[in-house]
Amino acid sequence: MKRTDGITLSDLAYESIRTTILEGRLTPGTPLSRRKLADDLGMSPVPVGDAIARLETEGLVESRPRAGTRVRLATAEEILGNYVLREALETHSARLFAESATTAQRKNLLRAAERLDLTYNSLARMPFVPPERGAAVERQHMDFHMLIARAAGVPAFSSAVERSLVLLFNWLFSRVPAFDPFPERWHRDLAEVLTTGTPVEAAEAMRIHVRFRINEAMERSKTIAAEPARMLRGPQRAKSKTT
Repeated sequence: MKRTDGITLSDLAYESIRTTILEGRLTPGTPLSRRKLADDLGMSPVPVGDAIARLETEGLVESRPRAGTRVRLATAEEILGNYVLREALETHSARLFAESATTAQRKNLLRAAERLDLTYNSLARMPFVPPERGAAVERQHMDFHMLIARAAGVPAFSSAVERSLVLLFNWLFSRVPAFDPFPERWHRDLAEVLTTGTPVEAAEAMRIHVRFRINEAMERSKTIAAEPARMLRGPQRAKSKTT
């Protein structure tokens, strides 16, 4: 991996590791070795350490004494808190979209919703969904929601929405053992309310959308947190096997 103009090795390491996490190739609980990551990326451990520090501030990675560094494994309470935050952010995002989105932005949202539903419906017919396909559709899902958030034209606001989505999708959906289909027109129906309804109607439609299956998601989060295999201790665990 080589540095390009205006982009540091730390930036490249950050983007690479972040993408690997979001694609589900490094699942929550996976130990991270700075030296191995540096070898894989063809750089020294210094920029990798900088990248991991950035990922820690985003909540994707965590470091603990005597446990090393790993992809963040959230508690059920943290996931519930993120759902509450997401509901607040995205209902306001929907209200702002209904108030001020341009004609082009409304058309783009409707097209994105149709494509997303077609993708989800296609996966629902598959007996097994490969992890990379699941990760790809979740990125498409996040892009759909970011179209709504970015229409407000406030970078700090859209960044907050993106962080909430990134954490939730990484904590939950990258660990889904089987694909749970949505209703056939789930995103198209939402997009139609946002593009033609009042701000109040848009906010309520988004509230219902965000809270869909929240109880199932919370039960799933408890199951994930209870998995003994996820409670990895990185280098310390490996060392204990040799002593």
